[in-house]
Amino acid sequence: MVQKTQWRKLQILTAASGLSFLGSALTTFAVVLRDKDTAGAAGVSLLFLCMLIPSVIFSPWAGLLADRYPTRLFLPPLMLVMSLCSFSLAMDLPAWWAYIALFISATANTGVGAAFIALIPSLATREDMSRATGMQTTFNALGTMMAPALGGILVDRTGYFWPFIIDGISFLVLAVTVILLKVNRVGITEHDESSLKALAGVKFVFKDPLIRAIVLLTAVLIVSLGVIQVGEVFLLIDELKATPLIYGIVGAIFALGAITGGIFTTLTKVPLKYHLRIVTVAILMIVVVVFTIARANHWWVVMSFGYLGGVCMSLLNAYGIGFVQNRTEESVRARVMSTFNAIITVGSVTSTAIAGIAITAFGVREVFQAAAVIGLIILLIFGPAVLKAGKHYGREELPK
Repeated sequence: MVQKTQWRKLQILTAASGLSFLGSALTTFAVVLRDKDTAGAAGVSLLFLCMLIPSVIFSPWAGLLADRYPTRLFLPPLMLVMSLCSFSLAMDLPAWWAYIALFISATANTGVGAAFIALIPSLATREDMSRATGMQTTFNALGTMMAPALGGILVDRTGYFWPFIIDGISFLVLAVTVILLKVNRVGITEHDESSLKALAGVKFVFKDPLIRAIVLLTAVLIVSLGVIQVGEVFLLIDELKATPLIYGIVGAIFALGAITGGIFTTLTKVPLKYHLRIVTVAILMIVVVVFTIARANHWWVVMSFGYLGGVCMSLLNAYGIGFVQNRTEESVRARVMSTFNAIITVGSVTSTAIAGIAITAFGVREVFQAAAVIGLIILLIFGPAVLKAGKHYGREELPK
């Protein structure tokens, strides 16, 4: 177990991670804007699927490799592949190459994400895990929030070349940072036959009742409440007559809320026994936010409660993931976190598909209200067990 949190290394590492998130968001912004006219709506949807599907398909094997090999050997080659994919998008290649490049990059990123998130516990004590996750959330949200504005300036002034180049450079910076900081999570050195199975992470998630509750709660919440991402533009522009500028500001304010929540979790050392209570309250507040937004009569209501929603999502991310990391056995940590990410991705894809159909059939306000009700039902089912476990969190035996 880590005796002391290595804050300086965590700060540098999460800052480099935030830079890579900035680069990835720049690529998403630029490639969608560049290809939307030639590819059409179906083509843009396929671009997003190319970025999402590898996480679902390859997560068990990505997690297995991340558990098996040391971080310093595993991460840099994958980051190099992602960098080359980004650089290739800046070249004058056929339109179909974008789908292949994004798919390859997302496949490599599945392994990077598993290895990176499993690395954090080797740098932070159990008590500081949520603070470290909050720091990472803050830098990642900053990068994501800055990308549209920076991307707009770059595309307007220089075309589509530099967003892809910056993205490629950001991956190299993260790879070099891992090497120079000498951070490393040693791969599995002692194992039995079952410890090196790709689906060990899935089995661990669903065998542990508390991890299962947290993962399913989060995943179903994303399915039921993820309709906000799809439907918000219709609510703001069509229902509340907001301008495109206001729509953009609402998105930025949500990101600002996530940054605020991340800063709070980073700077505030909350006793472990309160972490799962915060997770439960955060989910309840997200339900309230969605229901309030569904009944909003002006865009300022969406803006104000969107900020609150960003704060709550950040708290849920920091304390929920921190709990899962602490409770997971070291030998399967990368596979468990890869499974967690895959389930969340399935929730995102499902909510995106359901939202479009449901909003067309029933209306945006009605779908938002239904999503809030479903989220509340899920909370009532899993919430009591999570709250009960929270009383003992921090006093039970540590995972090996």
